Amino acid sequence: MGNSAGNIKDFWDQWRSLPRVIGGAIWEFKDQGLVKYDSATGKPYYAYGGDFGERYFDNFTIKGVVAADGRPKAAMYECKRVFQPIQAEWSDSSKAIIKIINRSPVLSSAYYNGWLSIRENGKLISRKPLEIPAIEAGTSIEWNLAKYLPKFKSGAEYHADIEFTTKEDKPWAARGFVIASNQLSLTPLVKHVSLNASVAFVEKDQQLVAQAGNVTVSIDKLSGALTSYKKGNIELMGQALLPHFTRPQTDNDRKGWKTHRVLKQWYDNQPQLKSVAAAEAGGLKGVQSTYTMVNDSVELKVFYTVDKEGTVKVDYQLKAKPGLPNIPKVGMQTGVNKAFTQIQYFGRGPLENYIDRNYGFNAGVFDADIYDFMEPYVVPQENGNRTDVRWMNLYKKGTKDGISIVADSLLSMSAWPYSEKNIIEAKHTNKLYPADHITLNIDLIQMGVGGNDSWSEVAAPLEQYQLKAGQYRYSFYIRPL
Repeated sequence: MGNSAGNIKDFWDQWRSLPRVIGGAIWEFKDQGLVKYDSATGKPYYAYGGDFGERYFDNFTIKGVVAADGRPKAAMYECKRVFQPIQAEWSDSSKAIIKIINRSPVLSSAYYNGWLSIRENGKLISRKPLEIPAIEAGTSIEWNLAKYLPKFKSGAEYHADIEFTTKEDKPWAARGFVIASNQLSLTPLVKHVSLNASVAFVEKDQQLVAQAGNVTVSIDKLSGALTSYKKGNIELMGQALLPHFTRPQTDNDRKGWKTHRVLKQWYDNQPQLKSVAAAEAGGLKGVQSTYTMVNDSVELKVFYTVDKEGTVKVDYQLKAKPGLPNIPKVGMQTGVNKAFTQIQYFGRGPLENYIDRNYGFNAGVFDADIYDFMEPYVVPQENGNRTDVRWMNLYKKGTKDGISIVADSLLSMSAWPYSEKNIIEAKHTNKLYPADHITLNIDLIQMGVGGNDSWSEVAAPLEQYQLKAGQYRYSFYIRPL
């Protein structure tokens, strides 16, 4: 007899590769999912319950730590770090002493190679073996890193990535696979931009306009928003930069703790412009827009300053009276030139992460096309957020045309090639249509994604990952590349 297992696999692979007609539509298996083709456009998309004609359905079976195409989702990296057998943490950061804990019940750390990588402003500058003694299962040691560290440059931020890798090939991984890792901050956060002068705004019809060299900044008097940011004849922004408090609901939000009810006042109200006028703060002249919400229970001030280089500083102050429901997110949303589809940033990555699911990712400089940057959930929803963002550049690949957002602190940011309205309304990915701009979210913070279950109130983020109504303030800079 032949190899029956091989024959069965061959038959299954051939059967999966054949397109077929189900219910009058063309389908085919692709990796772990069933792909359907849009009858109008031919665009493929992953199908789920209800698409098969059954009467009762939901999308529960397409959730998890692995995507329909077999790709690990961000949550898998979170799980990996939580479960990893070796943990590195500071024992005394002032003396560069770390504590390394072998959490394994069986194996010594001698089964792995240790490595120390140094990042300067998010970029890898060195990787060296970490020559530590064997740590037996269930024990720990303290180790001084001082001799491994470079001389720190003034005005730079440094991180140490500590890794343990397999010494030999395993049935489940090749030699050099990272079995455990942690990142430790070596220096404080560095501010990358500051303003020391300001350019006056001039009133032109319904706009307040500041000219700085070949950069033109326009604020609309009817909305109080920055609506145009041009470098020469190239429009870098073109969509109103406005306060924004909600996100497209996740499955946990919509079907679990029902944010549209629990946080109703934030979903049902929009900021109303109260005033927009010339103002001065910290010795800098600019324009201040003041908004109110929820029967004056919320006051929001946005102060815009432009320097002679064309850099815009945005100062954001929010006062939400106690007693209001928690806030989905504190931030602003705008739209940038749709040609800026390449994204580079310094923050946690490379995959999406949220405040209650970012432990599995290190800070670094990452670069991706916007379609790889976002997470293509089978059911469109909130996606693609990055935490601890120091700066983010959006640019046209192969050119120097683009826009840069630089933080004064650590921000949460995301970008989508679609409008938020489209993401909210679409039930399948083939119903997502590229917008005439790239939606850019520049947030101080966004609530966590939760998920202790996905069908009740405990689907909500834990309390420490929710945002209480109160006072919030942050600032960021907008610059041309």
